Amino acid sequence: METVGQRVRRLREERGLSQRELSEPGVSYAYISRIEAGARRPSLRALRKLAATLDVTALYLETGSDEGVCPHCGRPKPSGPVPLAEGPIEKRPMP
Repeated sequence: METVGQRVRRLREERGLSQRELSEPGVSYAYISRIEAGARRPSLRALRKLAATLDVTALYLETGSDEGVCPHCGRPKPSGPVPLAEGPIEKRPMP
């Protein structure tokens, strides 16, 4: 099973980025190195920044799967039909 660090490294290498190129304020290349080595577990803030640069969701970086997650907002997809309103639907005459 792929770890968070292994996933970050794989995605970084697939995109042809160095650790320095992936780094940004708040996520140094040294921190990325430690994450990839398994010496550090990234914070949610770091996961979000890395995910944005790597063009994946933070959930994908953390778990390796986006299954059940909206690709647009990252929220869990509802299982089953989504109710639009509670109670009976009012019928209105057409204008």
